[in-house]
Amino acid sequence: MGSSDFINNAADLEAGAADDVEAAVAERDSGGSPFSIGLLIDAAQKERESLAAIEQSIEMLRLSLDQRRRAIDQQEEILRDLSASLTQERTQKNATRR
Repeated sequence: MGSSDFINNAADLEAGAADDVEAAVAERDSGGSPFSIGLLIDAAQKERESLAAIEQSIEMLRLSLDQRRRAIDQQEEILRDLSASLTQERTQKNATRR
C-alpha cells in the first residue's frame, strides 16, 4: 500500500468519524442519547485509526527518504571516486608526455 493510499484511508476514516459525530448530535437532539454515546465512541475509534494510518504513512515516507539519502550518498561517493580517478589518469598522461 502506497503512502497516498494510507492518506486516502486516513481521510476516509476522518470523514466516517465526522459522520458519526453528526449522527450522535442528531440522536442527542432527538432524545436518543444511548445511541449517540455509541456513535461518539465509534467516532473516537475511527479518529484513533486515522491517526494510526497517518503515522504509518509518515513512517513509510521517512524510510523512503532515508533510502533516497543513502542512494544519493552512494552516487556522490562514486562520482568523487570517478573524478579523482580521472584526475589521476590525466596527471599520469601529462607526466608521460613530457
